[in-house]
Amino acid sequence: MSTAWSLRSWVRRVRSPAIIAAAVAVVLLASACVPPPPPPPPPGSKVYLTFDDGPSVYTPQILSELKAEGVPATFFVIGANAAQFPSSLQQEHADGEGIGDHTWDHPDLTTLPPDQVRSELQSTADEITNLTGTRPTLWRPPYGAFNAQVTQIASSLGLSMRLWDVDSQDWTMPGTGTIVSNVVNNVSPNAIILLHDGSPDLTGDRSQTVAALPTIIDTLRGQGYSFGALVTISGATTGPTGPSVPIGRE
Repeated sequence: MSTAWSLRSWVRRVRSPAIIAAAVAVVLLASACVPPPPPPPPPGSKVYLTFDDGPSVYTPQILSELKAEGVPATFFVIGANAAQFPSSLQQEHADGEGIGDHTWDHPDLTTLPPDQVRSELQSTADEITNLTGTRPTLWRPPYGAFNAQVTQIASSLGLSMRLWDVDSQDWTMPGTGTIVSNVVNNVSPNAIILLHDGSPDLTGDRSQTVAALPTIIDTLRGQGYSFGALVTISGATTGPTGPSVPIGRE
């Protein structure tokens, strides 16, 4: 039985004009509350997938999906995790993915003295270089926390900071559908998207991120976006620089 037929049948049974008018008003109000679909982005619009806190046991699954979809990404890796999962880091490089510095063990750099800030970044850059043959040119501060001292030290090491525009909040494990919504409902042209393929202590479950990734890619493509890289395999920076301040703590 169709909805329209049911409504006509109900109207025939209900004789009160006031009740009918009120019911119609409720239906119209509900229809008006449904948000319209987002407008398509301008032709050629790109977004940029980034993954923090790896490598981990989840990294190969993410790399496999990216390869199957033909989508580039940038991985901001933790040095200690790269040392534990060297083959995953090398696979990122072999697949042509960008690799950035995310410190050795994910401290808040603004709480450290200058020599420790330098050590966190330098040791990770050295690990990436030893495993891939390419020195990183990008970095991302843990928790999005930085100050003038931290950025000066990073710059002296040849590192350019990249933050993010869209936070998937996947590290909170809110559910696959919520991760997808957090991304696809908040993108705009040139947005840098924050996701996670690992965690600082390697205990974080990133299975929801793995499950969400195909839908994120397919939905954004359906909206008219393509995917870009923040850095080339040789370390040359490309794409947007992102905001000067983060929109939230990762």
